[in-house]
Amino acid sequence: MSLAEKKQETMARHPFIAQFIDHSNSRDADGLPQWWSESRTDALQRLVTLDVPGPKDEEWKFLNLKSLYNATYLSEGAAATEADEAFVKERSIPEAKAATLVFSNGRFKPAASNVDGLGEGVRVTSWSELREAGDLDAVRDHVGIADFWEDDLFYNLNGANFEDGAVILVPRETVVEVPIHLLYVSDGSGERFAAHPRNVIVAGENAEVTVIEEYATSVDGEYFHNVVDEISLGANAEVRHVKVQRDSKEAQHVARNIITLESNSNYEATAVNLGAAFSRNDSYARFDGSSIECTLDGLVYIGGTQVSDTHTAIDHALPDSTSYQLQKVIVDDRAHSIFNGKIFVREDAQRIDSNQLNQNLLLSRRARVNTKPQLEIFADDVVCSHGATVGQLQDDQLFYLMTRGMDEERARSLLTYAFAAEVLEDIEVDSLRTRLEGLLMEQTTRN
Repeated sequence: MSLAEKKQETMARHPFIAQFIDHSNSRDADGLPQWWSESRTDALQRLVTLDVPGPKDEEWKFLNLKSLYNATYLSEGAAATEADEAFVKERSIPEAKAATLVFSNGRFKPAASNVDGLGEGVRVTSWSELREAGDLDAVRDHVGIADFWEDDLFYNLNGANFEDGAVILVPRETVVEVPIHLLYVSDGSGERFAAHPRNVIVAGENAEVTVIEEYATSVDGEYFHNVVDEISLGANAEVRHVKVQRDSKEAQHVARNIITLESNSNYEATAVNLGAAFSRNDSYARFDGSSIECTLDGLVYIGGTQVSDTHTAIDHALPDSTSYQLQKVIVDDRAHSIFNGKIFVREDAQRIDSNQLNQNLLLSRRARVNTKPQLEIFADDVVCSHGATVGQLQDDQLFYLMTRGMDEERARSLLTYAFAAEVLEDIEVDSLRTRLEGLLMEQTTRN
């Protein structure tokens, strides 16, 4: 079957895929360098060979994605709006006032952004600005850095359709003293749209940077965020990465985080997922050196009929490295959480220390959790552990607090907050940590 015939068959069988093929074909290609055009073409060619994932696929077996697949979306260009100034100000982070990039419905908004005085050679910009300046080759070597998701539908949807997103390039021997805030604002009051941000974060040898990536909505509505983050750490580099997902409770959010680490580097990630009707957050960390440290922590707090799906994979290919994962999940009402964590220890990866723990708290009898921690070890000199717990608030803890004057509602709220707060403690940006702790307390009180 020819590629054209495959395309026609795919478009007939999968209108969801077909609309994004159409979006890609209608995008302006003027000024695109050859490597980007070829990358987009490769993604389109893979798209026409793929099916939409569903319950028959192991990685998606607990999910029903009909609400996503049955929807029709505008491209972010057709849905472009100006950022709500008051809303952006409300979400601002004081420590990052000199380093904030704002995107509205997927498109960069320079008037609402500010990047000033970050250090010699540091570039914090957007794809659209690089394109306008004719300088896209600056990011060429940092795109397509891993083939882990080469056959993944959503990765290829992004590859065929992305036009904007953040680009952070920190040269070697450079420490960025202030956090960089990437704020993606969605205006849910218009027509349903899809945005495909591609964020590139590069820390050169001995570089250091903190990045806060935030998704929020000023008005509830239906939209689809399909995000790819490509993160590269040079030797002895350090990246602290906090992702806060507070999309509309009617939105869909899918994210692929691809992290490559060279020797002696340290990547610390904290993902906080509170929003979206359906969210899928996948992270793959590939160790391309030794003596690496990698932390993938996460907090999920969902209720109503929300569905949150988190998949992680840490690939220890070389010796003498350490990885940590603490994933805490709170599920209320009829919400459903899925966690799948994989740790690979390859044959040559001796003296590995890897720890993974997924703890789940159910606040309702109708809440559901599916958890599957996995270890695949092919080396013998390792210290690895993994585990998962699923439970409810303990009666003896409630009783203890109630005997000291608390009513039951306040006691439940305090215990729920204490369960989740551990994940937030390591966030070093004080105003952000305080804000998230406030949101957490507000949500535990409301529930």
